[in-house]
Amino acid sequence: MAISNRLKQLRQEKGWSQEQLARKANIHQKQISSYERGKTLPSTEILIRFAETFDVSLDYLAFDVEGKPSKIEVSDRELLRRFEDIDKLDEKDKQTIIEVMDVFILKNKFKGLTSS
Repeated sequence: MAISNRLKQLRQEKGWSQEQLARKANIHQKQISSYERGKTLPSTEILIRFAETFDVSLDYLAFDVEGKPSKIEVSDRELLRRFEDIDKLDEKDKQTIIEVMDVFILKNKFKGLTSS
C-alpha cells in the first residue's frame, strides 16, 4: 500500500480530520492533503512523527508491509542503532548474538527470582 493510502487509512481509523492530524503531528494541514493525494512524499522526519502519532512502526507506515501495525518501544537510541546493525549481519552471526542476549536475559530473570 502506498504511503498516501496508508496515511489516509490510519487517519480515518482514528476518526481524525486532516486538520486534527496536522495539529497532532505539528505540520500544516495542506501538507497532509498533499501527502494523502500522493502529490508529495513526507520527509523521514515527518514519517517518524506520523509513526509516533499513529503509534505504528515506521516500516508499517512507509513500506508495503501488511499485517497489524505494531510498534516496539526502544527508548535507548544507542541500543536501537545496535539492533539495526545486528539486523544487517548474516544469520549465523545474528543467532550467536541472540544466544548471548538470551544468556544475559535469563541471568537477569534468575537474579530477580532469587532476590525476592
